[in-house]
Amino acid sequence: MNNSEPEIPLSEPMRRAWLDSDERSIVYRKGDVVLRETGPWAKSVHAFLRHLESVGFDGAPKIVGSGFADDGRETLSFVQGEVINPKPFDVEGVEALGRMIRSLHDASASFEIEDDSLWPPFFGRDLGGPDRIISHCDVAPWNVVSVDGLPAGLIDWEYAGPVDPLVELAQAAWLNLRLFSDDIADVEKLSPVEERAEHLRLFLDAYGLSASDREGFFNTMLEFVMCDTAYQADEAGITNDSNDQEALWGLAWRARSGAWLVRHREIFERTILA
Repeated sequence: MNNSEPEIPLSEPMRRAWLDSDERSIVYRKGDVVLRETGPWAKSVHAFLRHLESVGFDGAPKIVGSGFADDGRETLSFVQGEVINPKPFDVEGVEALGRMIRSLHDASASFEIEDDSLWPPFFGRDLGGPDRIISHCDVAPWNVVSVDGLPAGLIDWEYAGPVDPLVELAQAAWLNLRLFSDDIADVEKLSPVEERAEHLRLFLDAYGLSASDREGFFNTMLEFVMCDTAYQADEAGITNDSNDQEALWGLAWRARSGAWLVRHREIFERTILA
């Protein structure tokens, strides 16, 4: 890292789960190095990222140097590409995303967890069944980096840790395939529900999800939507006196998405089980 290069902010000041309610964190880029604040779990997350590099998964940032700058911020390689959010992926992008997540889960399978491992807080840890892998845990469109319109990598590994792979797959499907209600679909010019259901099937096909795991996948996705909505309300400290428009909108679109999915359950389940 060239110390003479300026630090360029990559994000607005953002709330982080491990910061006090009035604290904010900014991610910076210095040349080809990303600097960001982290927590006591950094050693465990870095061990996982080093493992991914060692087994050939190239969709994650690499640890730079010791992993830490002199001021304690972590140092990661800058992942080249663009974040196309909120533009939806086309069919090729949907399939590429499914394959990338499968590659991540396969790469994670051989990771040996140390007894003293520590992981950042994430509400999804307790969701799903007993099977757990270490993974990204926030495969949202704002964390997917694309090259030529196709997903090529994941950034912001700040929630990495144990997760049911089907829960992470459900999270990625809901957010990246933009399975949102009609008001957002109108604004973003999203495809009709039948076409998005077909995209979901193609996404699961590309991942290689088995027929037996598809049986309960819609419910897993719906459970994640509900729990994410509750988590966002808790994180924002929403009460009957709240007037934070950004936080309230975040709850509104999530809740409406859940209701929209319930209304179209038959279409989605019929399509992904076909």
